[in-house]
Formats: sequence, C-alpha cells, structure tokens
Amino acid sequence: MTAALQLDLAAITAPSAGLFETELDAANTLLAEWGHYLGANNRPFGAQAWRLDVAGQPVSVAISASTVSSVVAGYGRGQVVELARLCTRPGDRWATRVMLRLWREVGGPAWPYWKAAAAVAYSDSARHPGSIYRLDGWKRVTDVAGSGGGGTWSTPRSADHPARGPKTLWLWEYAAEGQQSSGLKPAA
Repeated sequence: MTAALQLDLAAITAPSAGLFETELDAANTLLAEWGHYLGANNRPFGAQAWRLDVAGQPVSVAISASTVSSVVAGYGRGQVVELARLCTRPGDRWATRVMLRLWREVGGPAWPYWKAAAAVAYSDSARHPGSIYRLDGWKRVTDVAGSGGGGTWSTPRSADHPARGPKTLWLWEYAAEGQQSSGLKPAA
C-alpha cells in the first residue's frame, strides 16, 4: 500500500473502493489540487465527471467531454466521447491505470448525450509516450494530432499554453472485434 493511502480497513463503513459520477466542479477542484497541467475542464459543451474513491477518499478523476473537432479518427461528434482529463492524486500513481479502465468500461459508455461508438484520448507527446493507453489496448491513430494553436471555440492559445503542441490521438472502438466493453452498466 502506498504512503499516500494509509488506511484502517476495519474503520471503513462505505464500500472500500468505487467509481462514482461526480459534479464537474468537484472534479475540476481535484484537478487543481492535484496539479493537472491543463487545469480545469472548461469546455462550453457536454461534460461528465467520474471519481475513483478508495477508503472514502478520491484518488483519481476522469472527465468525459464532447470533442472539439467535428470529426475525430473518422467518427463524427455525435458518435464519439473524449476522455478530456485523467488525473490521479499525487502519491497514488497506481490508480491511473485503474481509472482509465473503469472510465473506458463504465464512464465512456455512460455518456448521457449519445451512444458512443468510440472513445478518444489525446496524450501530450512531449510529456509522455502514451503507454497507459497502449497497454490498455487503445489504438494509436496519429502522433501529430492537435499541433495547431487551438482557438476554434475560444481565445487562440499562446505559444507557452500547456495544450499547445503535438499530441498522440488514441482510439477505443466499443464495437470493434476484440475490444468489446464488458457490458458493465453504471448503477442507477
């Protein structure tokens, strides 16, 4: 057990671990507290937030969002959901992989705006190689995605903006052979 997650299992009265839908503001607060380099998800369109708790404490968050582009990886906006943020509490790095899988199996398919045929995620090529997606079975579509200045729906990005620069685009197809979701449904 990690130093950041010291707990007394006998004292737990709620489930010892769980994935919960949470308010976007609460997820954005955790992104700020944990120092996510992109900060809050402030896109002016659809979003849904998820929180992974262990022993009653949040250890990871994921935010689903509508894509900025009208077409991504060959899918139209009404067919795909984006994993817009994935962030884990410092000291609990192990939870990143768990949260990615839970989001893929529960959060992505629970997208309330339309039935997602696919999920996409972008990894900043300068920050990491995207191994977390590759090891989870996602397909790399391109490693030169999102290299422009942004600003299609907001103020253009400055040269030092953290979202500027080349990204790798990762794809999970829910109906693809060998990549089927487990069919888990979120609790009502």
